[in-house]
Parts: sequence; C-alpha cells; structure tokens
Amino acid sequence: MKKVLLPLCLSTTAAISTTHACTTWVADTDYGVTVTRSVDWDSKLGAIAHVYPKGTQLETVAVPGYAKPAKWTSKYQTLAIEEYVLFQGVAVTAINMEAGLSANGQYLDDSKPFLQEHKDSGASAVALMNATTYIASNFATATEVKEAFEKNQFQIAWGAGLAGAQHGAHFSVQDKEGNKLLIQLNRGGEQRLYYNDADLRSMTNSPLQQYQREYVSQLDMSKPETLSKLNADISPKDRNARMLFMSDKVKLKGQQLTWAQTEGKVLGVFDAAVLVPQDVVEVETGGIYPTWVSYVYNLETGSFKLRDHDTYDSIRFNFADVAKFKKPMCADLPKQAGAGKGTALWSSCDKVIPKLTVADH
Repeated sequence: MKKVLLPLCLSTTAAISTTHACTTWVADTDYGVTVTRSVDWDSKLGAIAHVYPKGTQLETVAVPGYAKPAKWTSKYQTLAIEEYVLFQGVAVTAINMEAGLSANGQYLDDSKPFLQEHKDSGASAVALMNATTYIASNFATATEVKEAFEKNQFQIAWGAGLAGAQHGAHFSVQDKEGNKLLIQLNRGGEQRLYYNDADLRSMTNSPLQQYQREYVSQLDMSKPETLSKLNADISPKDRNARMLFMSDKVKLKGQQLTWAQTEGKVLGVFDAAVLVPQDVVEVETGGIYPTWVSYVYNLETGSFKLRDHDTYDSIRFNFADVAKFKKPMCADLPKQAGAGKGTALWSSCDKVIPKLTVADH
C-alpha cells in the first residue's frame, strides 16, 4: 500500500493566519529523555495520532519547484501527530518509536522572506507538512539526520510552500541519547543546522535562533532574581527565555521520583513557562493564540500523554500498544479524551481522518 500525504485545500490555506505559536521542551530525566510539546493557534486545533507501520510506502505532497519529490519506505514503526481541523494533515510531531527519536515542526514567520531564495539541490525533496514524518520514519538518531542533511541525501522543500501559500517553519530533532538538532532557513536560502547546544532544549518561534540568543544573552540565567526580570508576555522570545530559565533550575534527575511525579514536575514547569491562556494578547503583534493541546512523551519508556486545554481532559497510551500494528491505525486523541476515554482506542484511519484529505493508492 502506498500512502500519499495529500495537501491542504487552497481555500483552507488562504485562511491560515500568521501566529507566533507552539513550544517544544526537551528534558533529561531519570526515566530518559522526555519531550513536551504545545500546539497553539488563534483557533481551535486537533490532534490525530497516526501510526505508520514499518514497511509503509510513503510519498510527499507536491513540491513545485523541486525536481525530485520524496518517495520512501518507512524503516521504523512511526507515530505522527497530525492536525486536520485547520491544517488538514500537517505532521506536527513524528516519533520513531523503535529507535527513540522525534521531530517537531513549528511556525517560523521570520523565515518566510527567504523561502523563494532556497534553491533545489537535486536531492529528494520533502514538503514542509511531511518533513517530521520523513525524518522519524528514516532515521534513528539526530546525528544521522544531521549527516544525511549535510550529505544532501534529502532536502526540505522550503520554497514549495504549504499547498499554494508561503509559510515559514523550522524543525527540531531529538533522540533518546540526548542529541538535539535544529534546522532553520536564513537569508539567501541558507540552511543553518544547530547541533547539541544547551539552549536547543527549548524551541518556540520567531525570531531566528541567532536573535533568540541575542535576547537571552541579556539575562543572567544563573541568578534566581532573574525570574523577576523575565517578561510575562506570550511572545515566542519571552516564552523561550522563561523556558530556558525554568528548565535550568528544575531538578529531574537523582530526586528518587516515580515516573508519575517526574511527569507532573515536567508539566508544571512547562505550563508555568510557556502555556498560553485563552484571550491573552501578545504585546508586540496583538496576536491571540492559546494553547489548545499539549502532550508529553518519553523516548525511552514510550509513555505518551495528551491534554486538551479547552476542557483539560487527558488521554494516554504507550508506544508498546502500537508497536506491532501491521497497517496504518489512527486515534482522535482530543475527541476520545472528551468522551472520557483514559486510554487511546485505535481504528482504521479512514474512520478517523476527515474525508478527501488522505488517499491510499
């Protein structure tokens, strides 16, 4: 079976606004690398968990301007968190459940002016909406991704846009060994890779990483009193600064905590630093983009928990639950959480994914 990952409808894409939304935090704990991710936007979003079994044949959506659209066979059992309410299939997060690697894509409006400056390298080109799935289903470590990217074994089709419109994005990769990679597009179509720097544990949105660092450099993260100087704004640069500060202070190793306590501590820090409440306005842009869902997963143990912030219902599963699936299976996690399901129930994807967005050939 070949799974074609179809794009957004043009009418839907045109309605998408610019939002400085979403955060990813990577933490090292006694139970292994734990990743927490929020999905923020100016209107409510969803989260469908989609399992792509090892051996699934996949191909990217159209990548105009690039000669070689990527086609590949999944090397690993892969889980993607896909958004269909507005984005109709964008893989927000994808996880290699076998090797313990994940990739997260987030909005980066500051790269939008450079999209058309990126030139086709001749390598297999992956659309923005499929990039995380491609990475997670092909690579076992962040180092492998970095090396493949540098050797031009694949490319991100930055200039192809997102189904007829131009939207900036950037991508982070993390693995269970603690390696971290950030991929961004800069002026002149230059792709910058940041690898294993300490501040890569936090990823928000604009500005570009070099300017995020300039902003944070004005703060002394070693002093507890710096907390009183941190801006309470929901802007991405302020969320990033708070996340870096608080994650530097929290103790997640050697504390003799249970996993439940560790997860609770992680979520408490994450919410205090970067959770965006409804109706709060960003000072600089006037934007409103609350957190609709967030999830925390452990690359070592396979634990996964999603929270629906519209209702604060939650739902869980473990990677082991889906490790032996032989065909694609899906679960609408917020919907099930709202129905009182404590553990995810899996169905054939054609029963879960909205019609006319994904086609099997």
